[in-house]
Amino acid sequence: MSEATPSASESSFPPSGGLPTHKLVLRAVLYCSLAVAVVAVAYVAYRAVEEQAAMRQGQDRLVAQHGLVQLSEKGLAPEYSDRDGDLMADVPDDEQRLDPETLVLAYYEGDDDDEERVHWDGLRNHLKQATGRDVVGQPYLNTADQVAAIKKGEIHLVALHAADTPYIVNHAGLVPFAVLGSDSGASGNHLDIAVPADSTIKTLADVRGHKLTCTRPDSITGYRAAIAVLSQEAGLRPGADYGIHFSLGQKRSIRGVVEGKFEVAAISDDKLQDMLADGDLKEGDVRLIYESQVIPRRTIGHVHNLVPELAETIREAVLSFDNELGKPQKGESDEASVAAMRFVPIDYKDDFAFARRINDSFDPRFGQVVSSNPTP
Repeated sequence: MSEATPSASESSFPPSGGLPTHKLVLRAVLYCSLAVAVVAVAYVAYRAVEEQAAMRQGQDRLVAQHGLVQLSEKGLAPEYSDRDGDLMADVPDDEQRLDPETLVLAYYEGDDDDEERVHWDGLRNHLKQATGRDVVGQPYLNTADQVAAIKKGEIHLVALHAADTPYIVNHAGLVPFAVLGSDSGASGNHLDIAVPADSTIKTLADVRGHKLTCTRPDSITGYRAAIAVLSQEAGLRPGADYGIHFSLGQKRSIRGVVEGKFEVAAISDDKLQDMLADGDLKEGDVRLIYESQVIPRRTIGHVHNLVPELAETIREAVLSFDNELGKPQKGESDEASVAAMRFVPIDYKDDFAFARRINDSFDPRFGQVVSSNPTP
């Protein structure tokens, strides 16, 4: 007698798919767990990217507060031409040229403890005699209004800090033709980046993670040049890769390095040499990890659209001016010899190469926002 066919409920075969129910449940749980894990990893990665972006934005804001911008080579504004390749605006067509009856001379007088003296009243009178025109003097504070006045031809002759010169050349058509110098020619200062003699900091890259002591936010050798150099040559950004603090004086910065109070400092080579000469410190008290190219001293220039004959007369007058106030005064030590200067001719393209590097790395509004008067 044939055996009865087992019913579906009695079948010994597993359910469809070939796996027992408990294994199917386990597989479903594993798939769900894997999906949850993938989502969790993706979320963590997403949050990490967002946090990194937020941190980067925060760092960028800190860097921007220090005046640093992305490096870009800057040139003349579109309204100016430079046919001769000297990086300065050409004299425009006849109808655009200025021939003012009264000349306006705006001058930056100097400050801090590095006084570069010019007898401005004497220069104004010398220009008046040479040109046969009235000459009005006024302080130059590097404000947006004054830059606009230069561009509009309301200020005709400007004496300013060398580091501010490239922006005025590019955006207001200034033609710099002389800087303070001596009988031996144009002279200038250098940025030094100094560390204590026994410091482990050997290169610019080693500044990462340390605190850079600067003098003031408006100083060139004591701040701007150092920030630009660290960015351009070591890829380091202030507030993000290293800290900043201010001593409010070149000699304070130097003494702080000598005494080991400051890890690394941006200083003026002029001031360092003065202190060595005066015996305030000796060779080997500090070690330099960087010395810059020359930064020219006080610069003077005229607007590009003066009639050529008047521009030539102005240049000759400035270069022939005997700057009595720039000579050491009675009772002063040799330290004052740095101020024994007169205006000497320069080549903007060559002599201002390092000043343009600083300009390429800085927000042009920085000097006007933080302070109107840069110090050497």
